[in-house]
Amino acid sequence: MLKQIFCLVFLFSFTANFAQQKEPLSHEDYDLWKHIDQVKTSKDGEIIATTVSTTTNRGDGYLKIFNTKTGNASDFHNGYNATVSVDGNYIFFLRKPDYQVTRQEKKDEVKKDEQSRDAFFIYDVRNNSIYDSIPGVKSYEVPKEESGWVVIEKFKETRPKEDSAAVKAEQSADTTAVQKKKNPAFDEDYALVYHLQNKKRDSIFKLKAYQLPEEGETFYFSTTKGEKKGDIGIYQYNVRNSERKAIDTGRFAYEQLAVDNKGSQLAYLSARDSTENDSLKYELFYFKEEKLAQVTDTLGKNLNEDWELSNAQAPYFSENGERLYFYSRPERNFDVDTTLLKEEVPEVDVWNYQDKLIQPEQKAKLKELSNRAYLSFYSPEKNDVISLHDETLEYVILDDDAEQQYVLGYTSSPYDVSRSWEYPWSSDYYIIDTQTGNKSLALEGASGTPYLAPNGTHAVYFDIKTGNWWSLDLTSNETKNLTQGLGVAFFDEENDVPADPGAYGFGGFTENKEVLFFDQFDIWKVDLAKAAAPEKITSAGRENNVQFRTLRLDSEDRNKASYLNNRLLVTAFDKNAKSSSLFTLNMRNGKLQPLIETEDMILSGFHKPEDAEMLLYRKQNFRNYPDLFLYRSKRDASQRITNVNKQQEDFKWGTAELFSWTSYDSIPLQGLVYKPDNFDPDKKYPLITYFYEKRSDNLHSYSSPQPSASIVNMPYLVSNDYVVFVPDIVYKEGKPGESAYNSIVAGVEALEEEGFIDSENMGIQGQSWGGYQVAHLITVTNKFKAAMAGAPVANMTSAYGGIRWQTGISRAFQYEKTQSRIGKNLWDGLDLYMENSPLFGIPNIETPLLMMHNDADGAVPYYQGIEMFMGMRRLNKPVWLLVYNDEGHNLTKVKNKQDLSIRMMQFFNYYLKGEPAPVWMTEGVPAVMKGKDLQYDLEEK
Repeated sequence: MLKQIFCLVFLFSFTANFAQQKEPLSHEDYDLWKHIDQVKTSKDGEIIATTVSTTTNRGDGYLKIFNTKTGNASDFHNGYNATVSVDGNYIFFLRKPDYQVTRQEKKDEVKKDEQSRDAFFIYDVRNNSIYDSIPGVKSYEVPKEESGWVVIEKFKETRPKEDSAAVKAEQSADTTAVQKKKNPAFDEDYALVYHLQNKKRDSIFKLKAYQLPEEGETFYFSTTKGEKKGDIGIYQYNVRNSERKAIDTGRFAYEQLAVDNKGSQLAYLSARDSTENDSLKYELFYFKEEKLAQVTDTLGKNLNEDWELSNAQAPYFSENGERLYFYSRPERNFDVDTTLLKEEVPEVDVWNYQDKLIQPEQKAKLKELSNRAYLSFYSPEKNDVISLHDETLEYVILDDDAEQQYVLGYTSSPYDVSRSWEYPWSSDYYIIDTQTGNKSLALEGASGTPYLAPNGTHAVYFDIKTGNWWSLDLTSNETKNLTQGLGVAFFDEENDVPADPGAYGFGGFTENKEVLFFDQFDIWKVDLAKAAAPEKITSAGRENNVQFRTLRLDSEDRNKASYLNNRLLVTAFDKNAKSSSLFTLNMRNGKLQPLIETEDMILSGFHKPEDAEMLLYRKQNFRNYPDLFLYRSKRDASQRITNVNKQQEDFKWGTAELFSWTSYDSIPLQGLVYKPDNFDPDKKYPLITYFYEKRSDNLHSYSSPQPSASIVNMPYLVSNDYVVFVPDIVYKEGKPGESAYNSIVAGVEALEEEGFIDSENMGIQGQSWGGYQVAHLITVTNKFKAAMAGAPVANMTSAYGGIRWQTGISRAFQYEKTQSRIGKNLWDGLDLYMENSPLFGIPNIETPLLMMHNDADGAVPYYQGIEMFMGMRRLNKPVWLLVYNDEGHNLTKVKNKQDLSIRMMQFFNYYLKGEPAPVWMTEGVPAVMKGKDLQYDLEEK
């Protein structure tokens, strides 16, 4: 008995010591974490190529090649951008130089032309070895449906550094000696046509552009004399015999090559000689069977009157090659005063209340508006052109193959002014007959984008006003309500914004061309060609609180539902357990067959090889990174393909749990509680509360330790002995601040009752909409000892009239109709705007506040953070504002993310853990110190 007790004590002691050996995460550990960038497979599923890189890009990654048939696995250092040949025999990929090498070169200011370059590799699948490699490569391209060759773009070769004595000797050599032929590879970038069978390489110099077909052994390329010098010509290249044939030469410019799937048809834009590049007038040419035809010209052939060909968009062929699509537009003749010098031309934006789009939106969309053009197609067989739309319609929706007789066009123009305050945004949709170009108005003021059905005669759309799915008969222009009277809602029943609720979702089209759509829990199908009522094909969703959804995995047709072994693939999300599973559904009898079932995991990243009945997927929870797994059959356990973050075992982590409470206004709510490893319920932990709308469904989501773009990092916090609370929030119209208080503070108090929270050391953090709520909460409660708000709206009265600078649109709509949830305009609801504005509650603040608001924020105007800072500064409230230069709403530069992570945690550690304050908090960072001294040092106690 004593021996057993001793063994138990020893085992407990060993386990405790082992756990204690694990280190807490530090800011220096972020670079250790990797993530899966890309997964490619062969058509038969035999080969899986997975690209893995560091989450911060400060380090090296690798390409993992796994053979599902042999079990062989190979890792290639810094490999990326992999492509599997169509026959599965080869894998092409690039390899980056080592991170430390490129970093040192930048530090040493090595000239760009002399810096290390990517290399190109060919992996031989059958021999499990590298077949060949080529250094100094820019990019490569492989024909989608053809094996045996690849086109590689290379940087110009680096000249060897010659010995000075050898150079002098060469200069004094006999001048009658035959001069060596100059090698253009040392003077310019070029391309290689690489033949896999014999490793033969054929060079193409002066390359401008090239276009590969999906199949065949012919491709096309253009060549140029150099920038602003003009082009040389368009050429056809025969891969079988390495022959190149001139198709068109002698014109000034050749642009926008297009080729059909088989490589038998070519189209391109060309312009005659011109002294001014911006005055080039382009024409469309078509080539087939050694014959070159001119489709349009500068005199208006096959164009609308006073229209011109647009060179901003590339022409393209339909799937069957019977249509050549191209773009044209009205000629633009600006009244430019050429007598003025550049410095004499005024720079002014003229805002006009009658403008459809306000000036900032026009500027944000300047390239799109400048390049706007309209679609037509040329029929080589009929030798005619059909115009599909003009200035009355902005866009055309084609079927995936671009072959159907009936398609849709739409315009938002009638509603562009009201878009500043209305939402959802509306458009008018027209049926276009592609055989005649005739258009007829079908849907007026519609808010949901229609989906063209594969039967060619119908479209389906969700009508937000009625909350139902409808069909549109493209041949008769008749609409039909598909879901009325079915007894369930197909709109979001939990919608809590002032706008009409959107749909639960579209599930794609079945192989029998039926349409699928969702209610809150189940999947429904309907045959558009029949008068039969929709049928619910999953029966247990609502009853079991399980959300069934279809998968759409075809990258070339995202509207197509996916199958495995002739059964519909269906995911199931358990709303109680917050976990997901995968099933197949027999469409004939409605029977669900489980494929992958989990109790505490989330499934994602599904990928099906084109010709194999197997499935790749990823699964995750808070403790497990979403690695890649392979499903073959129900008989066999799933096979793990990757394990990209093995180093996690060396660090302290934590757990994620669901937590329930009731808001102050009696609404049952859920949230997430993250606890450290070796959690002791008798210990008091500092708490940080983070939130954004509803997050409880993310119970089993993994978060990588990484520098912050704007919010706290859960693994970092629990690894450093914080408890984190993430409450769900529900809102009442006109009361976003009060609603946040009722949900969040009620949840925090309920959590305090559990006994393990240090109520004297609680913090709060949020970004954007969450940042606004942080700013509001500290004006109405002193419960939190420290607060951090990213990009908060401080003053709704000034923000209402502001601009979202990234898109150039007015902010009014989001207050009246969407996330800000005021539900009224400023004049009808001024009291609500003031009540919900933190700025007016600043005198009540007793909580120290750290803010981040960046000077290039395109979502929340930068001045909002300044208003909050200046108000608190005026009243001598502790406040700090971090402004990252040329950064937007969330940080994108790793150096700035790292800085925010350090400063944010120094701030919280000072207030919630009693650690010394950093110098930047006590003394600031004067402008003369910027970029020289970061002031991270901690003050001595």
